[in-house]
Amino acid sequence: MDMSELIERTKQNIWQAISDYGKHTDQTSVMDDCTANFVNQLASDSCYAKQELRELFSKSPVWDANLDALVINGTRTHDPDPDRIYSLGTDILSEAIYRTDNRNLIYEAIRFFYDPNYEEQGIAAIKQLAPKAYAPNKKKSRVFKALCQALGVADETAGSDFQRLYAQFADELTSKKIGFKLYVSINPAHFITMSNPKGDHRGTTLTSCHSFNSTEYEYNNGCTGYARDKVSFIAFTVADPADKETLNNRKTTRQVFAYKPGNGLLLQSRMYNTSGGVYGASEDSKLYRDLIQREISMLENVPNLWKTYPTVGEKSFCVERGDGFGGYPDWEYENFDGKVSIRADHEEDFRSLVVGSYGLCVSCGCETSYGVYCEDCKDGRGGNYCECCEGYVDEELYSVRDRRGNWIEVCEDCRDENFAYCECCGEYWPNDCITEIDDRYYCDSCRDEYCSECYECEDYHHTDNMTEVVNARGDEVLVCEDCRDRYYEQCEGCGEYHIREEMTFVTLRDGDHAYVCEDCMDSYEICPHCDTMIERCEDGTCPECGAVIDEKEEDEAV
Repeated sequence: MDMSELIERTKQNIWQAISDYGKHTDQTSVMDDCTANFVNQLASDSCYAKQELRELFSKSPVWDANLDALVINGTRTHDPDPDRIYSLGTDILSEAIYRTDNRNLIYEAIRFFYDPNYEEQGIAAIKQLAPKAYAPNKKKSRVFKALCQALGVADETAGSDFQRLYAQFADELTSKKIGFKLYVSINPAHFITMSNPKGDHRGTTLTSCHSFNSTEYEYNNGCTGYARDKVSFIAFTVADPADKETLNNRKTTRQVFAYKPGNGLLLQSRMYNTSGGVYGASEDSKLYRDLIQREISMLENVPNLWKTYPTVGEKSFCVERGDGFGGYPDWEYENFDGKVSIRADHEEDFRSLVVGSYGLCVSCGCETSYGVYCEDCKDGRGGNYCECCEGYVDEELYSVRDRRGNWIEVCEDCRDENFAYCECCGEYWPNDCITEIDDRYYCDSCRDEYCSECYECEDYHHTDNMTEVVNARGDEVLVCEDCRDRYYEQCEGCGEYHIREEMTFVTLRDGDHAYVCEDCMDSYEICPHCDTMIERCEDGTCPECGAVIDEKEEDEAV
């Protein structure tokens, strides 16, 4: 396919991505503003910029020309193969096997690496051959290399047969069959949709400052900035690979990588996933890096031997931010866990990567470093800007609070649909920040200040309408009127409310009935005539049955 055909296909991919991206959100103003000038320029710039990467990746049997991406899946990966480990191990150690009088000991050592049931014997053999090679929790590939060094077969010369075979041996030890599709793409359609759309009706997930339909931030300039440089590519997974639109609107993980063919230096930037990424994502990140390192090394026909370092610190010089790049350079920040990997064959002569370039204005297609609009197009957009739907309207805007409590300006439709009026402070807040309490609406702030949660039913009520009671654990808590009447009674003695089941029902001296808590029971007794808990009358009689209490007690004494 010649370049003109490639550009035409890429234009179609971009238009499809723009359409897919807006299918499940009302925040479509950016997509609505995308013009042919923008799409044509992006397609052309990206196709030319990524040509070296395309030539490299297209050698792979898993290259998908229509997607402009590698698709790595279970058919491309496998679990460790014991036969291959044995074959490679014996090839590498063949000279040592030939020289020794105890070949069985070397074979026993090799068996340690492929037979999990032979671990104890294998370790014993390794310790005999190379006492310092084995240590608990030491990577098996490093144990094997130390064994090779001890046996005198480790030729560390770049490009040596040992390096080539050892790289294959180490790869086989750590190989892993994956049950998902990993897309490794240079397609600009996948760059502009690198983070999922804001305001997705299916539920927001894996959005970021690079979400293409957001004008809240300016970092989504990086969507086209990455697409226009020579080295960046994006690795990602999606919710449903069978549904093609999810490649453009429902990613589940994604990472930007960068590599210049033949340079031996690989950048891996921050991992984004549905949980936010970085924390708890190290295993996925390591797996993606391993798969991509293997693929690149195979395509360049060199041993897959890499050393990996943080992008922050002594290796920070390895990556430079390109001129005009307006995306978020997360590899520059330690807490985002960026990595650079240097392959052994270029350990001394790699050149730093220049990542990112100017982005493009979606309206006119010219270069810009801020957001998705150039200054002229941003200034020329008529009307008032609504910070909710991110569109321009001719009507009046209304001041409302966002979830953080900041004032923003929104159109009337957005105010009525997405915000509610707090009857306490008199301000509009997002719908999910408003609670209906006792037939009135409160924002979270007013709710926390003027209302309390009922200990029993867990509903909010105005604090002034609630009652302090003593619960079963003896703690003082607030309950609503309904729960108070259902579960509690007021003690006749101390006036506090307690759990009804833990109180005593008594007859007062005036004949009325009441509940008394355990602490106030000293003034009450059981009538020996009627077995009722009572408050004795002043004349010594029971208010329940009228009998003289002391007479019964005297009779019993006699």
